[in-house]
Amino acid sequence: MTTHKIWLLLLAFVFVSCTSTKNLDSQEQTLDVEIQERNRATVTLLDRLRRIPGIIIRRNTPYILRATADSPNSASYEPLYVLDDYPVGNSFRDINQLIQNVDVKSVEVLTGSEASFYGTRGGAGVIKITTYKE
Repeated sequence: MTTHKIWLLLLAFVFVSCTSTKNLDSQEQTLDVEIQERNRATVTLLDRLRRIPGIIIRRNTPYILRATADSPNSASYEPLYVLDDYPVGNSFRDINQLIQNVDVKSVEVLTGSEASFYGTRGGAGVIKITTYKE
């Protein structure tokens, strides 16, 4: 009879320890989400673009570098900006005023055949911005 009680106590201990770990995990995930929300608000769109390889910033305007070496000024045209699959235009100033930093979910650079989907407007490349949709 005593071994039966020991097994029940051991089983209860294991059950309690497993449920308390789940609570810690959910608290950790909540904290991670809060930290990510705060970090999103502090990173500007220009800083996000600055971190992407192949993008250079001139006078607070991003340009996409081209791989061709035949053009001395290979980054002379602003790329097309696409916001949530809608082409917005070629002005960084306009797109920067249109969206808030906290709403930006991802930024993707399209060049070559990927940018050809947008025709001649995407000739200098495309910067595709996805936002959190409410």
